[in-house]
Amino acid sequence: MSKLFSNLFDRSVRMTDQKNQSSKNPGKGYSRVPSKGTLSTSTTNTSLATDFEPHHDHHVNEFPISGYPEEEDEENYSPDEEEDFEKTRLHFQQQKHTSIGSANKYKMEMESRNSKKEENLKNTVPFVKQISTDSVKIKDDYSINGDLPPYRPTTQKINVWPQFLATIAVSLGSMVVGFTSGYTSPALVTMQHPNSTISVNEDQASWVGGLMPLAALVGGILGGTLIVKIGRRNTLIAIGIPFSISWIIIATAPNVYMVYVGRTLGGLCVGIGSLTFPVYLGEALQPEVRGQLGLFPTAFGNVGILVCFIAGKYMDWSILAYFGAMLPVPYLIMMFFIPETPRWYIANDKNAKAKRALIWLRGKDTNVNKELEENIKAQEEMSKNSEDSSIFDLFRQENLRPVMILMGLMFFQQMSGINALIFYTVKIFKSSGSTIDENLSTIIVGVVNFVSTFVAAFLIDRLGRKILLYISGTAMVIALMILGTFYYLLEIKYDTTSFGWLPLMSCVVYVLAFSFGFGPIPWLMMGEILPGRVRGSAASLATSVNWTCTFIVTKTFNDISESIGIYGTMWLFGLFTTLGLFFIIFFVPETRGKSLEDIEKSLTGKS
Repeated sequence: MSKLFSNLFDRSVRMTDQKNQSSKNPGKGYSRVPSKGTLSTSTTNTSLATDFEPHHDHHVNEFPISGYPEEEDEENYSPDEEEDFEKTRLHFQQQKHTSIGSANKYKMEMESRNSKKEENLKNTVPFVKQISTDSVKIKDDYSINGDLPPYRPTTQKINVWPQFLATIAVSLGSMVVGFTSGYTSPALVTMQHPNSTISVNEDQASWVGGLMPLAALVGGILGGTLIVKIGRRNTLIAIGIPFSISWIIIATAPNVYMVYVGRTLGGLCVGIGSLTFPVYLGEALQPEVRGQLGLFPTAFGNVGILVCFIAGKYMDWSILAYFGAMLPVPYLIMMFFIPETPRWYIANDKNAKAKRALIWLRGKDTNVNKELEENIKAQEEMSKNSEDSSIFDLFRQENLRPVMILMGLMFFQQMSGINALIFYTVKIFKSSGSTIDENLSTIIVGVVNFVSTFVAAFLIDRLGRKILLYISGTAMVIALMILGTFYYLLEIKYDTTSFGWLPLMSCVVYVLAFSFGFGPIPWLMMGEILPGRVRGSAASLATSVNWTCTFIVTKTFNDISESIGIYGTMWLFGLFTTLGLFFIIFFVPETRGKSLEDIEKSLTGKS
């Protein structure tokens, strides 16, 4: 409307100028303005809205507005006509200014309203990160308070079953690891029995327990190279047969030294497997299910411990080892049915195979092109920055934080004393003088260890990693302090008959708390927080730290217990767990629901 009045006003001014020229030089192409008698609403709007062009050599208007030929328009205007025209011009000018003012006022009101609306949205509705399809860099302007925005879940339907099958296959290997870890608890009792076919003293028994984690340390270093060179899946397949061989060596051992050989070979496989399980699942699973399915290896590891405890109640060390030789068979068979991780294929320029692997993992009806494209671009960016990568890249400034966080988690996990309890469960209960049978107590601990992992699987994507670690660490500290106090009362000859159930209860609470926090989450986060550029070498280092601490705890447990008593040992484990809690509070990030790229960006500052 304002534009129309503006045009009318400009044309009316032009007509005034034309009138003055017409009075001096009549008949030169300008039309007559209607007289007062002929100036109606329709005529005014029509005539004043007609286009007028500048004067040219040819005639501009063949038919003037008034309907009369130009050459006849030679008359002078009367004072009444001039006055009428001036009033009409002023009227249009007034309408123009009114319309412009209204338009400006409306525009200012709308801008103010939109500004308030945007401010309210920013204060009440969190923004969701948008992943660019043109670049692997994430838009920072969607963050709130400088924090990294959460991962935007996929809009496609998630097909869980292929990922579930891959998780089960990998977790069966973890069950073999759990069986290997729990073997010494029932086996050492029968090895040291007078009727045993081999003779084992206390020092040799500590080496039977300690050689496995010591060899696992070496296996962790070796596994870091294998998962890069031959792939995650092939590495997991490669440890299947050696696992069975190690058990056969133990089962047929004529002396304790052959048991050492079998435990060393089994420890190498344990170290390689414990490194590779979380890396495979971290790369193969979608963020929406990675928390729950990523805990399955821990759950199956606890199944292996429980099976070992139950079978060990009825079998001696040799038959138990034969039983262990059969466990890798289903694991090895299932591994042939799952694919390699797409990320490893992409890193080795096998994009076609990476797409087939993604289709297998996400389902045949899922469009994987976008995910494949993002992984390829991420790999290109990573390769661009790692042409001259080496082991020293672990200690570069951008990589140091996630590497140190993971090593800290592994250190405090083992220094909490879990493997001392698992390796020597029967001995611990026997020395407590509890009124409950030590073998039955061991089985109860194994059952709790198994069930609690499924509790963690249910809660981990609802509460987050850090909340579970807080609850886990606090409960473990309380349980260790109570257990240490019980052993102290035994040491000072206090009558604990009425508290005979306390050691079992404390161990149950301790194992329950460990199994949904301190136990599985460090391994889960190993597949999440490590930068892709150094994931293999960093995982190898973290696994080595874990098994080094395991060796120290299991090998020195008997010596420390003799030096400061079992009560002092339990309090020492409680102290380390308390320090671990503070470490988690101040240094460990929350990774729930975030993609690997988001986590890497938040920890390293790079995409």
